Amino acid sequence: MKIAFLAGDVGNISGGANVIIEYAWRLQALGHEVVLVTQRPVRISSPPWHPRLPELRFQTFTEAAQERFDFAFATWWLTWFDLWRVNSAVYGYLNQSLESRFHAEDHLKHLNRITYSLPLLFVTEARWLAEFIRTVQPAGRVLYVRNGLSREHFPCVEAPAPRTGPLRVLVEGPWGIDFKGVAETFALLEEARARVELEVGWLTSSGGGQVPVVGGVPVRVHERIPIDRVREVYQQYDVLLKLSRVEGMFGPPLEMFSQGGTAITYTVTGSDEYMVHGENSLLVPPHDRRQLPRYLEKLSASPEYLERLRGAALRTARAFPDWETSIGQLEGELRKLHGEGLNHEHLRPALAAMATMKEHWLDEVRHATEVSLNAGPGERLLLESYRKLKRNPALDALKRLVPDSLKHSARAFFTRRLE
Repeated sequence: MKIAFLAGDVGNISGGANVIIEYAWRLQALGHEVVLVTQRPVRISSPPWHPRLPELRFQTFTEAAQERFDFAFATWWLTWFDLWRVNSAVYGYLNQSLESRFHAEDHLKHLNRITYSLPLLFVTEARWLAEFIRTVQPAGRVLYVRNGLSREHFPCVEAPAPRTGPLRVLVEGPWGIDFKGVAETFALLEEARARVELEVGWLTSSGGGQVPVVGGVPVRVHERIPIDRVREVYQQYDVLLKLSRVEGMFGPPLEMFSQGGTAITYTVTGSDEYMVHGENSLLVPPHDRRQLPRYLEKLSASPEYLERLRGAALRTARAFPDWETSIGQLEGELRKLHGEGLNHEHLRPALAAMATMKEHWLDEVRHATEVSLNAGPGERLLLESYRKLKRNPALDALKRLVPDSLKHSARAFFTRRLE
């Protein structure tokens, strides 16, 4: 099969990029022709942050326009609006999170929700997200495929390393992204430091030039570590502390489990995929984050409890599916759909129309919000923009190509969202 993944910035470190790379190279290793399609040529650092990056085939949209694919997947909500630019039998969305939550701006939230308006093939890593998609787009196909644990980069240790000295805590996440909660985490650690002795490190893809201080001591910064060396960082700590408020199904706690550590996180979406409070990890409700210093104090004062959590965490990692298993499941599902003759070519005009909406209509909604202190003029500007869109000859031609049944499906979707 010939498969395209429409990707953003996979040249830089992120959990989402890691998932895309695992999908692409493992499907390629199984004999499929896989292409990562990007807006512009990808620059790969030397050495690359992911060792499989140089093995992958990249094309720009201009190059990919000459190709015909069996499956084309958006991998980030903005790439959904580019699906129409590639010629494919099936259009899909590798959906790793409800990405409207990444944005505070209403116009971006509304624009993101459009990505669930057509009955595409959805592939997602989290049960909660699969349920959400089935609710808002019941006509779509939804495949729930858990992200695997890489046995190549995170082979499970034999046993947790004995703890000596202060409790060793590793903070994870980039600086400057509010919902990742990194600055908030260091503030809570400063509070906890008054009650318990800590040794603190920070694993980050982007530190923003920051060197946080906890208890008067600068933390150890592990920045832009290649994925095949991250386990060396995990092995230096007892507890991973990740207080992000938005996730699909996060990987770092599971990776920490494989190296003999445990984790403390918020009760964020996706944490229930493998975290069990009080058994292999500790979970904190975001509204009750003051529990965190008490949890750290308990782990420091009770080595037996810490070892029990670490032991159970390692067993969880050993039992978790690896990437070979997950991609094997995905390949089997894609082969089945390919054999059934699933075809989305009739959706391409609708995808193109939605892209027109992104480029013009909602940009002016944002403009109206920014420049108008009075809702009346803003509403009038929005209405006039909508009228212009309705009169657009290219859009009118596209609408004539869309089957009435699909129009009814899209109309029903938006009606449900606005009720």
